[in-house]
Amino acid sequence: MPLYKRQDLGRLLADTSKGTVYPVYLLFGDRFLCQSAATELTGVLLPAGAGGGNPGQLTSIDGDQENVSKTLALLKTYSLFARRQVFKVTDTKIFLSKGVSRAVLDRTRSAALEGDAENSRKGLAQLLHAAGIEAAELDEEGFSGLSPARWKKLFGFAKPQEELAWLDELLTRAGSTIVEGSATAPAAGDPAALYEQVLADGLPPQNILLLLAETVDKRKKLFKFIQEHGCVLDLSVESGAGAAARKDQQEVIRELVKKTLAGFGKSMEPAAFNLLLERVGFHPVAAVMETEKLALSVGEARSISAADLDAVIGHTREEALYELTEAFTAGRPQQLFGLLARLREQGIHGLAVLATFRNHIRKTMLIRALQQQAPAYSAAMPFNTFQQQYLPAAKEAHPEWQALLWSGHPYALFLQFRQACGYELSTLRRALAELLRAEYRFKGSGLPDELILDLFFLNLLLPQAV
Repeated sequence: MPLYKRQDLGRLLADTSKGTVYPVYLLFGDRFLCQSAATELTGVLLPAGAGGGNPGQLTSIDGDQENVSKTLALLKTYSLFARRQVFKVTDTKIFLSKGVSRAVLDRTRSAALEGDAENSRKGLAQLLHAAGIEAAELDEEGFSGLSPARWKKLFGFAKPQEELAWLDELLTRAGSTIVEGSATAPAAGDPAALYEQVLADGLPPQNILLLLAETVDKRKKLFKFIQEHGCVLDLSVESGAGAAARKDQQEVIRELVKKTLAGFGKSMEPAAFNLLLERVGFHPVAAVMETEKLALSVGEARSISAADLDAVIGHTREEALYELTEAFTAGRPQQLFGLLARLREQGIHGLAVLATFRNHIRKTMLIRALQQQAPAYSAAMPFNTFQQQYLPAAKEAHPEWQALLWSGHPYALFLQFRQACGYELSTLRRALAELLRAEYRFKGSGLPDELILDLFFLNLLLPQAV
């Protein structure tokens, strides 16, 4: 049976509309892409009939709260009216194992740093599920208290050297909901094996199963069974900041923007797309929402220009908040809080401010680390020396940072390197910890946004003023 890639979605939908239908489909990879593809596939499997009627039924099941026995019973039930039944299980955990724990942890960390409470909680639940433990088992020691040996035994890889307080805080906040979710799967035996047995026995002809997952262990027997007897759609997007990953991510956003605009009968100029990409980064949901906003804002115009984008979305996040990072770096609290007030008046959300500072701090940490290695760097170095001698040597010594660092303009890099000299790595690490606390407060404390931001900057600036 075929293994479709992300670029093959159109072919899969066309094949399905021509009558090539499988009893089970597995869609895995980027969560938004999986949900969007499942919606399109369901629309083909359950087309609207004459007079607007629907000849089939869709049953949606949340994998976080799934009762496996109940799902399998539904799969084996014949339709009363001999109509097609599609059972869609989102965020299924049956493909998780220790072999994918590291990928799940990385995804959970990214969601937590972005203040995404829902996906960070889901990631935590999946991490515990892959390890085969309940949240209550970590109540006393937490993740931080696990010995390296026990961590390796539970998750299958070495315990990270990073501070895990963020994961412990996430466990404290989400622990009760995770316990409730895990308690609703009373099926005896391995759920993946039970699924495989039901599928091997054969589903009623009109029943179809859709499984959606962000991370799968391809070594599992169920994955291989579906690949042989069903249909697998790989919607993965390369992660990281390297050139290949950035190209893959940009291609995803480009296709989403193009498809969204096609629904409005519009197009976008290349310059406008480049600006949009700067603003949203790799956030598919944001890309679609901002594109819809642009399409509606231009009225009868057929093409969206860079000027249209500026008028609707405004300046890039980096441009809008550059002065704020400058004031923070220089330790000028009066100017910083004045700029904060202006940004609030312009409607810039507090999480956007924090996201910009996260990028600023991470890049500064990288530069400070490079400054402590060969080739030698000096803050007194003039621009000509930096451009002609230091920069070529640094690029040769560290080619892995081409996409993230060296692609910038030489003078902009010169200013960033000089600015970074005002920081200690310990200060930057503390800033990241404070930033994570602020993001959690935005999502769960109930405090006013302006108070959370003021507290964040005060906590960072006060030690400098002492």
